[in-house]
Amino acid sequence: MRERSVDLKREIKGVLVVDDEQNICAMLTKFLRSSGYACESVNEPAKALEVLKRNGFELVISDIRMAGSDGLQLLTEILQIDPGLDTIMMTGYTNVYTYSDIIRAGATDFIAKPFELPELKAKIERIDRERKMQRELQEFNIAMGVLLQRAEKDKETLSENVVSNVKTLILPYVDKLKKGHLRAEHEAYIEILETNLSEICSPFLKNLSLKHAHITSMEVQVANLIKAGKGNKEIASILGVSLNTIMTHRYRLRSKLGLKQQKVNLSSYLSSIDF
Repeated sequence: MRERSVDLKREIKGVLVVDDEQNICAMLTKFLRSSGYACESVNEPAKALEVLKRNGFELVISDIRMAGSDGLQLLTEILQIDPGLDTIMMTGYTNVYTYSDIIRAGATDFIAKPFELPELKAKIERIDRERKMQRELQEFNIAMGVLLQRAEKDKETLSENVVSNVKTLILPYVDKLKKGHLRAEHEAYIEILETNLSEICSPFLKNLSLKHAHITSMEVQVANLIKAGKGNKEIASILGVSLNTIMTHRYRLRSKLGLKQQKVNLSSYLSSIDF
């Protein structure tokens, strides 16, 4: 099928009729003008090409078999002049030219002679409606693209605001708490809080949970503490669970991260992981 580059901004206003029968040209010209279209007609294919080069039309209605015209050759030459031009081809030789042959050659539509004038008008209006729908769809896609870009930008701004607020509104108070007289247990909690706040401002925790959605929240906490350099006993104490529980979580983390059969240090892997 011939590829056509359709100009979606076009609305059908000007129509060129091409037919070697003068009475058909006169009839169609009169009808189309009465229907609100600017219409011209010619009786020769060569003349049609000359007129197309000089004047702007949105639609050509042409007979296929005319004296001096080689079948669909005129259609090919019309589309060479204006690839985006809509065309309705007419013929009384439906046993020679099938609908699929004509559409494959690049025509927009086809009408068999003899036809009723309202049928022709309906085809023109259909082409206009389709162009309008395509324009609206194109405009919608452009608008959606703009909205998606804006949403992405807003998301980046939100992330920047979260980081800024954590660093300016929360971390200073964490620093003050660290300088106070705290028990070892409270110092550990403050350290966890500081680490977790830092993770909120970094892509590690988010990427780990998004890229590996099958990892549980407890496993994320264990991974976070391993990444921070905590030992198994220290992690168990901080999270308030048994050492065996931590060992089980480490085993599951290695398995889910694809490290089960590899001699890779889990802490080093979590520290260098890049998603």
